[in-house]
Amino acid sequence: MVVSQADSTASVGWIEHQTLEHIKGALRVTVDARGPQLSQSRRAASICFVLQSFCRHLERLMRIEEEDGYMADVAEVNPCLSQRIRALALDHHDFRERVRELAPRVEAVEHWDEAEFAAVCEEIRDFLDRLDHHDEAEIRLLQEALTMDEGGEG
Repeated sequence: MVVSQADSTASVGWIEHQTLEHIKGALRVTVDARGPQLSQSRRAASICFVLQSFCRHLERLMRIEEEDGYMADVAEVNPCLSQRIRALALDHHDFRERVRELAPRVEAVEHWDEAEFAAVCEEIRDFLDRLDHHDEAEIRLLQEALTMDEGGEG
């Protein structure tokens, strides 16, 4: 069996999506962790650790989607979807900006009071929710692209 470059790229993209889903779950668990045995500094260190992994994988996945993935291929085959693809690419830009803002705030945890810590945890939750909506929009777009009738014989 011969595996095409497109199939290989799709496979890598799928693996990266699954990896990111696991890391998002770990980040949610870490942000939501509670208990008297967890000091704020310990919890913040754990959040920082998981957030670093999350940021690396998110950047890797976005780069795969933009350079080797679906964006250019779908736009070429289905030009009517180009505007939605541009919107998703703009999301990528916004995600990169948000990560650049969030990561240093998490790393500066020793200077936080409890209210600031809670606020940053809520920002992380909001960011993850926004990323979930983005992922759902990508899936809908890909499903639509795969089921579009390109015309031809009638």
